[in-house]
Amino acid sequence: MATEKVIYEGINEEYLKDHFITAYFIDNERKNIEVVCNKPDFKTVFTSIVRYEDGDAQWEELKKVTNIDFIHESTYQKKKDERREFEKTVMRIAEKEGMIFEFSNKKLDTKFYPKILSAMLEDVDNVDHVFALKLACFENKTISDSSDNEGKKKLRQAKTKLDVLKSAIEILESN
Repeated sequence: MATEKVIYEGINEEYLKDHFITAYFIDNERKNIEVVCNKPDFKTVFTSIVRYEDGDAQWEELKKVTNIDFIHESTYQKKKDERREFEKTVMRIAEKEGMIFEFSNKKLDTKFYPKILSAMLEDVDNVDHVFALKLACFENKTISDSSDNEGKKKLRQAKTKLDVLKSAIEILESN
C-alpha cells in the first residue's frame, strides 16, 4: 500500500505507462508541462506540473512515455479547443445581451424589432449607415429585379435611412 502511494504521488515511468492521459505546456515560455493522469481507481484524474528541463527527474520520467512533439501537438489542440469554447461563450453572451441576433430557421427573435427600429430612427443621416442600408436593399431580389427604374434611382439618391426605406417600400409596393 505504501509503495502504491509513493507511485501515485510521483511522476514515474511505472505509474505513467498505465495512467498517463495527456500532457501540454501551460505557459507561453514553454517551461512547464501539465501532465494529466488517471488516479489508481481510474474513476478520476489528477494533474501534476512538470518542469520542462533536461535533467529534471519528472521530465526524464515523462519522456519515457511520451515525446516533445506529442506535447507540442497536445498544447496546440488544447489552445484551439479553448479558443473555440471561448468564442461560443462570447457568442452566447452577445446573443443574450441583444448585441447580435441569431436567425435560426429564418425566425426573428422579438428583441430584434426594438433594436432595428432604434437603428433606423437614430442618426438617420449617418452616411455609412445610409450606404449600408442601400446596399442591403439592392441585395433584395425583388428590389434588384424590379423594373421600377425611377424608384431605384430615388433609392440610390436617398440621403437618410428613412428616405431609403420609403424608396424601398415604394419599389416593393409597385411590384
